[in-house]
Amino acid sequence: MRKLLVLALMLLAGAAGAQESVRLKVMSFNIWYGGDQVSFAKVIEAIRAADADIVGLQEPDGKTLQIAERAGYPYADTRRHIISKYPIFDSGAGETTFTGAPEYSVAGVDPDAVHAWVMVAPGRVVAVANTHLSSDPYGPELARDGATLNDILVNEADTRVSEAQALADGLAPVVATGAPVIVTGDFNSPSAADWTEAAVAARGLPLAVEWPATGLMTDAGFADSYRAANPDPVANPGITWTPGRPVGVMPEGETLDRIDYVYAANATVVESTVVGEPGGPDVGVSVTPWPSDHRAVLTVLDVVPVEAPALITTEPRPVREGGDLLLRVNVPGGGGWAGLVVPRGAASDTGGLIGITDVTLEDRTTILFSTRGMAPGQYDAVLLTPEGGELARHAFSVIPADGEARLEITSQQVVPGGDIALRFAGAPGFKLDWIGIYRKGDPSVYGYLGFAYTGARHEGEILFPAAELYEELIPGEYEARLYFDDHYRVLAIAPFTVTAE
Repeated sequence: MRKLLVLALMLLAGAAGAQESVRLKVMSFNIWYGGDQVSFAKVIEAIRAADADIVGLQEPDGKTLQIAERAGYPYADTRRHIISKYPIFDSGAGETTFTGAPEYSVAGVDPDAVHAWVMVAPGRVVAVANTHLSSDPYGPELARDGATLNDILVNEADTRVSEAQALADGLAPVVATGAPVIVTGDFNSPSAADWTEAAVAARGLPLAVEWPATGLMTDAGFADSYRAANPDPVANPGITWTPGRPVGVMPEGETLDRIDYVYAANATVVESTVVGEPGGPDVGVSVTPWPSDHRAVLTVLDVVPVEAPALITTEPRPVREGGDLLLRVNVPGGGGWAGLVVPRGAASDTGGLIGITDVTLEDRTTILFSTRGMAPGQYDAVLLTPEGGELARHAFSVIPADGEARLEITSQQVVPGGDIALRFAGAPGFKLDWIGIYRKGDPSVYGYLGFAYTGARHEGEILFPAAELYEELIPGEYEARLYFDDHYRVLAIAPFTVTAE
């Protein structure tokens, strides 16, 4: 009886609070190549000083989980590089199913599952995405060097506009529902609202430009939160690039701009400030020494979260053979549920490897399993009704206990002008894990002859079309290298020989 009464009160409270606003602090922070360039400890200090509820990280280089733990954030999404004080759920299948080559801005996730759901109130969520757009060729430097307005816009169209479009397209259906949608990111482009004629006169900018990548975001219904809170680009330029590299060292001729953002749709902007070095322009929260080549952005939003759909997620991602697997769920309305683990793609009514039944959200929202006895491979965690109806599923992988990544060439023969087929397994599944093709033993990590992102998958196959390599491979010795999250930490190497036909 007590349980039924408590559950009824929870449902009534949820109904009463359905339209209640929640105040969120959101931070966007490019930490500069893993946060090690100045001081990783200061990166953690900066995040703690900002005290944001949700942080979108750029350039974490595989350190998202480490940053979350050190900074005191219990939840992390390694495919989107988001850390949060609130539970995070995937909006998609849990692993990439898209077989094409996505834009850099949405790498690692499916084009229709760009965002994560963050549960900021019981049973109620906001959508959060995090991105990083390509840096080169950099528009403000073209402007500095005398490029015409047309040349600048053509360059933007060839680089960042398509990336911003992919992001906006992926989020448009969510925005249309009225759900709050938050986007953090380093766009490597000034705001469409900043390079005005008045700013040209005040800041000495080369010319007025309505930058199209960021303009596309506002056209898609997103408020540029810093500019919404600080509408005068002359009085508050909000410069995030750059405080100097490493600290106070400014390259000659460096351009200075606001290129880091917290965008919000279906939300109210309360305030926004820059996080950076003490005394920096428009800096409202400071740490010394400042540890990054970007200043961060901190925005306060009021949001009305929407009712969460049926959701299930697993942690960690991936899980090592024999390790513990945490399964976390949400059931709309707080009803009963059952959890099940099955081989990837298997029907839930065929029986599971491990599972639990007759649970309610009042009892628990998470279950801890052991993967002992489960072979390395691909699995699904399935959320069921007590009657056995499937509500949602989430893909995860069990990797070998030794934790070693594996890479092999699957092409029977590689010839000049031929494609290269590979298979990988045991990858960490970070947003920007990648594979490069090199001459055997090339000591330069920048010497790749072609590269491809893994789609944040733990295992899979990749085909390198010969036409997409930077040069035709001549007969000789080569190797493929699996790397860690847009970094140059080698996880596995697969040698191969190019032979004459």
